[in-house]
Amino acid sequence: MRLWTIQGIDIYDQLQRDGVAYCTKPAWGDDEKFMKAYRWMTDQMRQRIGEPPMKEIWYPMWAWYQYNSAKSRKPLRSCLDIQKGISAYMEIEIPDNEVLLSDFCNWHNVLNQCPLTNWKRINKKTDLLEKEAGKSLRFEDYPAEIQKEIEKSWEAIFDLDRRDKEVGRTHKRNRSIQATFWMLKSENIISVEFLERKGNVVKRICFDKNC
Repeated sequence: MRLWTIQGIDIYDQLQRDGVAYCTKPAWGDDEKFMKAYRWMTDQMRQRIGEPPMKEIWYPMWAWYQYNSAKSRKPLRSCLDIQKGISAYMEIEIPDNEVLLSDFCNWHNVLNQCPLTNWKRINKKTDLLEKEAGKSLRFEDYPAEIQKEIEKSWEAIFDLDRRDKEVGRTHKRNRSIQATFWMLKSENIISVEFLERKGNVVKRICFDKNC
């Protein structure tokens, strides 16, 4: 499967040094809501494509299957994936059975701990709980059965052919689709560019002597 991933230069250095790179901690932060979403995705990975191949792997790595649509698969070189400093923009090839695809837009329901399907019925329950409590409640404040119901609804992000109104009617070819996998090997790399972000400006640089 052809994918595109934008990783910090430290990941590229690890690939060059060890021939393999993997995720021990998400790069975007460590607040509890964010980490819960990553742990949920990690559990889904285990169920759907199997256990990590190494015990040192704690979380998936991320890439793009299609950034905007089937006609615009490659991420823009100015996209938000490019963090401050130097990044490696890599085109990669990963075996299909080692990749889990999901809807990027609907992934935000997981990040925000909101129901994705059956949301009217679930929200009716949570609204009643908040009315009884006299305040807004966090996800952790809901009874375990409601938490499980919300988490179950998130699994719709993996059904890329689903087109009901709850998760969007957009056809698969017009969706932003992300890819997760356990590890990246140097042999998976098809091509690499080095990009540097300074403020809002991103430019291509020659960081490697072979580029």
